[in-house]
This record gives sequence, C-alpha cells and structure tokens, in this order.
Amino acid sequence: MKFYMTIEGTPRLKKTFLNLKLFSIINIPDILMQHGYSYSTMDEYSSFIITTYINDLIKTYSKSKRIRGIIYSNPYIDENIISNIYELLSKNENIHQIVLFDDYNVPKLQNLYQYFDEIIFFPSVKKIRLIEAQKFSNLSNIEWKK
Repeated sequence: MKFYMTIEGTPRLKKTFLNLKLFSIINIPDILMQHGYSYSTMDEYSSFIITTYINDLIKTYSKSKRIRGIIYSNPYIDENIISNIYELLSKNENIHQIVLFDDYNVPKLQNLYQYFDEIIFFPSVKKIRLIEAQKFSNLSNIEWKK
C-alpha cells in the first residue's frame, strides 16, 4: 500500500481522480474542525489529541483489505511533518512507499522532492485513475518551467 501526501484538499482530489473510492483520505483541516480546533488555536494538548487521532486513522486504514492507499491532505506540509510521517510509517509493515502529489506547471512543493522516492503530478487536462497518473522516480530528468 502507498501513502500519498499533498497540500491540495478533497475538492481538488475529486476533480482530478476517478477512483477515490479505493483510497482513504485523511484531510487535516476537516479533522481539526471536527475537534473544534484550527491551526491558530493549536497548543500542545490539542496537538497531542489530533496526532493520536491521525495515527489511529492511519493504523486502521492500513489494515484494510479494501483500500489501495491512504491520501494525507495537509495544506502545511513541511520537513517536520514529513519526518513525523516517516517515523510513524516505519513501524507499519503494510505501507511500502510514501509518494508526494504536486503540480507540474506550478510546483508548490519542489523544495520537498528530495524526501520522496516518487512524485506524482496532478493531470491538467482530464480526470484519470490514480494508478494512471504520471510518476517520476528520477527527478533529474525533469525540466522545470520558470
């Protein structure tokens, strides 16, 4: 099973991919709202509660036989979040790879590419299945538009 990370929300994912029923989406802003928090009101206690909840979701979803992957949607992905995710997933034998979603024409997360083995770019023309998305494992061959 793969673990996908993106800064895009559920509406963008639904507009882009056809087979999201086969994937579990962990949308961090929705989880914060469900628990009555926001990014500006987080303290150590609320951070612990949310982190525990997210960890439990990941454990539950990774044990599912029905889903093919987990999509982690957080508009504030940075190096600390990535290292925490790697630490959590290193203990999970069901998740084999962590993949990043980004835009090809206007890359928003280019500074984080070094932390991932695979980058998937959102298609710009039509909706596709997630497994049909263009993947890049060797990022040195990509020419970026400036």
